[in-house]
Amino acid sequence: MLFEGLNFGGKTTTTGRVYEMLEARGERVERRRCHITKSEITDSLEVAARQAVKDGTSRLFPNPDLLRPFHVLKSAQMIVDAEAAATSPYASDDGPILVQDRYWLSVFGGNEFFNPGEGYLSQQWRAQCTPRFTAQIYLTCSPAERKRRSLSRDGDAHGLNAYFRTNLDQLDRFDSFCRELIADDPTWLILSTDGLSPEEVAAAAVAEYDRAAASVRSAAI
Repeated sequence: MLFEGLNFGGKTTTTGRVYEMLEARGERVERRRCHITKSEITDSLEVAARQAVKDGTSRLFPNPDLLRPFHVLKSAQMIVDAEAAATSPYASDDGPILVQDRYWLSVFGGNEFFNPGEGYLSQQWRAQCTPRFTAQIYLTCSPAERKRRSLSRDGDAHGLNAYFRTNLDQLDRFDSFCRELIADDPTWLILSTDGLSPEEVAAAAVAEYDRAAASVRSAAI
C-alpha cells in the first residue's frame, strides 16, 4: 500500500493506523518511509537530502535553488531504491504487506513543480521503473485543515515542514499540481481527509486495499 500526499496531509498518522489494523487481523505487515529497501546508499542519500534543506524558512516559494539539491539526492535515491525494490520480499506474492509512507510521486511531483525541465526523473522512468503497489492512495485536505494541522505539529525532521508552514497558500498550489499528475490514473485513489477521524481514514484505505487485492486475484484466475 502506497500513501502519498504533501506535508500535513495525514500520511504518517494514517500509515500507523493502517499498520495496526492489518496486524490486528493477522496479516504479515511492515511499514517503511520514503524508500522501500534498507541499504547504506538509500540511507546516506536520505540524510544528505535532509541536510540540503536546512534553514530555508526565509526563502521565497517556490525556490528552485533551495530544493534543487534535495531533489537531486531524492531522485538518485528513487532510482537506486526502485531497482532494489523489484527483488525485495514485498514484490513476491507470499511476501508481507508493505505500508509505504511516501515514495516516488512526492519526488517526481517536487521535481516538476520546483525544478521544471531539469529532468531528474523522466516520464519514461515513471512509466517503466516505478514499483506498482496494490493500492495507491493520495491523501489531501482543504487549505483550512492543512493550516490547522500545521499549527498543531511540533518538530521538523528535515526542514521542509518549517518551509511549507511559512508558505501554506503556495503549498496548496503544490498539492493541486500533484493531484493533477494522477487525476486520470485509475490505479490511484485521491482521498480527502477533511472531517474524518484517523480511524475513518485508515478504514477507507484498508477497504481500498481489500478491493484492489480482490481485483488482482480475480484477474489472475
